[in-house]
Amino acid sequence: MNEIKILGAYGTKAKGAGTSSFYLNERNVIDAGNLLNTLEEESAKIENIWLTHSHLDHICDIAYILDNYFSIRNKTLNIIGLPATIKAVKKHFLNDLIWPDFSRIPMHASNEMTVAYIELVYGAKYKIGDDEYITPFKTDHTVPSCGYVYKKNSNSVLITADTYSLDTAIKILESQIDIKSMILECSFPSSMDKLAKESKHLTPKLLFEKLDELKRDDIELYINHVKPLFLEKITQEIELLSGKWVPKILKDNEIIYF
Repeated sequence: MNEIKILGAYGTKAKGAGTSSFYLNERNVIDAGNLLNTLEEESAKIENIWLTHSHLDHICDIAYILDNYFSIRNKTLNIIGLPATIKAVKKHFLNDLIWPDFSRIPMHASNEMTVAYIELVYGAKYKIGDDEYITPFKTDHTVPSCGYVYKKNSNSVLITADTYSLDTAIKILESQIDIKSMILECSFPSSMDKLAKESKHLTPKLLFEKLDELKRDDIELYINHVKPLFLEKITQEIELLSGKWVPKILKDNEIIYF
């Protein structure tokens, strides 16, 4: 079976909790919230970071894998994202003020730049390995954002990342029967629905209300981006509200199969 390693599963950093990152293969990850603690020196082999959006919990370890492994990296690190995401990272993060602009710094043993930026397009299919593809789709967050469908061999998994709406995800799930698993976010307890709406995140109540619209029930449901402070409460609510679903709340370093 195909697998994805969950490098970071949570909606904010805490002791024993890393933020969003998914290990697809040796060269490709989605988001960079928890690369260093989980991969250590293996993170130096990453060539492509596919960003969902520009928020810090999804980009922070870009800084640290460049800093820690600059001397042993031998291939340019491609930071790939929506045009607005790339613009934000360049202007507000790797900008020579917050952190060095590595797109202007050659690698230790090469004249090639340490970082390159690549803008992606919703709906385009990108090859990332032998019979491995990744396709971004639009999501609903406070900044321009995307989720991804990752396909390997004949099966796929859908990852929403941060979103308040599942409309696009549901359309994809109903049209692509090769998607066998979905990783959906759930950040706050249902009592915090006002904050969830303002910050464009889901609660258990909102999540399962939206999943009621999905006509399929043959998909494995995984949940990530839970805020550690609310883990116990959200777990209880998910058990109460899940209905026909048998969801699993993800943890750091967990492997899922699809």
